[in-house]
Amino acid sequence: MKSLHRTSLLAMTLGVASLSSVPALAETIALKLRPGLWEETRSTLINGKNLEEIMQKQMEKSMSRLTPEQRAQMQKSGRMGGGTAQSCLSAAQVAKGINVDEIRQKMQAASRGCSLNIISADASGAKFNTTCMGPGGGDYKGLGEYKVSNDKEWSFKMVGDGSMKGVPAAAGQNGNFHVTQEVHAHWKSADCGSVAPTE
Repeated sequence: MKSLHRTSLLAMTLGVASLSSVPALAETIALKLRPGLWEETRSTLINGKNLEEIMQKQMEKSMSRLTPEQRAQMQKSGRMGGGTAQSCLSAAQVAKGINVDEIRQKMQAASRGCSLNIISADASGAKFNTTCMGPGGGDYKGLGEYKVSNDKEWSFKMVGDGSMKGVPAAAGQNGNFHVTQEVHAHWKSADCGSVAPTE
């Protein structure tokens, strides 16, 4: 199960920061996205079951127990539920571009047990594959692609197969699973409002 969590984290990290995972082809890569507030719609299917819908139901139960102040704080964080989230890309981040070494180090720290192989990459997107080995013997292999359609829109898709020890509810017989993860993001406004830029 841990290997799946790591892969999910890797896939989501390849959102606005997706170009970050690109290559050892250059030290810094231009980030051709418009600064401001972005909205991301995410979908994760595990053996055909929608993980976002399951998480949304759990969130709704948790939200019902929160005070109005706590609910407002969750909304301020940009977590909207239903597979939708908001993020802020600052002008400084766009001007800085992508420091490949820095991002690679962050990804390795967040995805221990996973290796990432860049197939191709440039300012318009990247293709890659990843392999994860869990400490309990589980494994995962996936193929992903990130595309920048224009400065107001990007998308991500990753498809993979794996196995895990034990049989969680979302996994199939013998713990085998097939995962499809997709993210579609579009620019909403130059003003991020209460959503802080992601470091």
